Amino acid sequence: LAKSFEQSHEPKEVAAFLSRCLFCMFAEDVGLLPAQSFKHLLDSVKDDSGAFVPMLSLLFEDMNQGRFSGLLKKKLLCFNGGLFSDARALPVNGTQLGLLRSASACQWRHVEPAIFGTLLERALTPGERHKLGAHYTPRAYVERLVLPTVVEPLRDDWKAAQAAAITEAKRGEIDKARATVRAFHHELCAVKVLDPACGSGNFLYVALEHLKRLEGEVFDTLSQLGDTLPLDLASETVDPHQFLGIELNVRAASIAELVLWIGYLQWHFRTRGDALPHEPVLRNSKNIEHRDAVLAYDSEEFAKDENGKVKFVWNRRTMKTDPATGREVPDDQAVVPVKVYTNARPAPWPQADFIVGNPPFLG
Repeated sequence: LAKSFEQSHEPKEVAAFLSRCLFCMFAEDVGLLPAQSFKHLLDSVKDDSGAFVPMLSLLFEDMNQGRFSGLLKKKLLCFNGGLFSDARALPVNGTQLGLLRSASACQWRHVEPAIFGTLLERALTPGERHKLGAHYTPRAYVERLVLPTVVEPLRDDWKAAQAAAITEAKRGEIDKARATVRAFHHELCAVKVLDPACGSGNFLYVALEHLKRLEGEVFDTLSQLGDTLPLDLASETVDPHQFLGIELNVRAASIAELVLWIGYLQWHFRTRGDALPHEPVLRNSKNIEHRDAVLAYDSEEFAKDENGKVKFVWNRRTMKTDPATGREVPDDQAVVPVKVYTNARPAPWPQADFIVGNPPFLG
C-alpha cells in the first residue's frame, strides 16, 4: 500500500497518512474510538472514493481537537500530538481502498509492535535495505542487548532503593520509606534512552516495556507501604518521551513513533483495565528525529570539475556482463552525481543516560 501511494506522493506524506490510519485501527479496537467506527467509515465510502478524502480529513481533525464528530455522532477524545496535527488524507483508488478495508478488518488490540520492523523491511528495495542497514532485529536479540545495558543497571538501583525503604519501614519510618520509593520512581521517569539508528523503534519499544514492568514493581512496593495517595500518572510515569531516536528513513521514523505510542497504550489498558488515558492521548515530544545520525552540514551540492561540469561516479550497485570475459563488472553507464557537503561536521546526538541500538554505521 505504501509503495502504491509513493508512485504519486512524497514518502513523508505517505508515512504520516498511513500511520494515522493504522493508529485509528488500533484505537477503535482498544476503545479510544467508538467500536467499528473506522471500519464503518471505510465501508461507507467504498462506492464513492471521492468522499474518502473529506471524510477522513474531518475525522482526523475531530480527533486532533477532541470535539464532537458529526461522522461518528459522538464526542471524541483529544488525541493531539504530532500524529493528527496534520489532518490530510490521500486520495485512493479502488485497490488502495480495498487494502485499507482489509487491514481494518484485522484485530489490532494485541498487535506486537515489534512486527512493524518486518513491514518496513518489506517496503524497502534490497538496495535500500543494504544502504540503510535496515534489517529487522528479532526481539530475543534486542533483549540480549537492552537487558544488560539498560534494565539491569536500573534494577540494581531499584534493589538498593527497595532495601533502604524496607529498612526504614522496619524502623517505623513509613513516611521516609515511601519517600525513598517515590524518589526512585521520579528518577525512573527521568531516564532517557537513545537509539541513534532506531529504524522502526524495536530497541526503544523493548526498553519502554521493561521500564514499565519495573515501574509496576515500584507501584506494588508503594502499595505494600500503605501509600494510598494517587500517583499523577499524567505527569509522572514512564512514557514515550523518554525514548529518543534518530532515523534517516522517513517511513521508519514515522513507524518508530507509532510503535512507542501503541506499546505504551497497550500497557495502559493491560494494567488499568478499561480506564481511558489522560488527554491528550498522544503527545508530540519530538523524540524521534528524522535526520542523519552521523553527518551534519549546512547545504548539499554537486561536485564540479575544472570546466564547471557535474562529476559522476558509478552508483556502486548496477552491474553488466563483460562481453570478453563473461564476468559481472560495474556498469559504467549507471552513474550518480558526486555530492559535496558544506561545513560538514559530526551530527549532534541528544543527551541520554543509555545508548542502545543496532547501527548500520558501526564499522
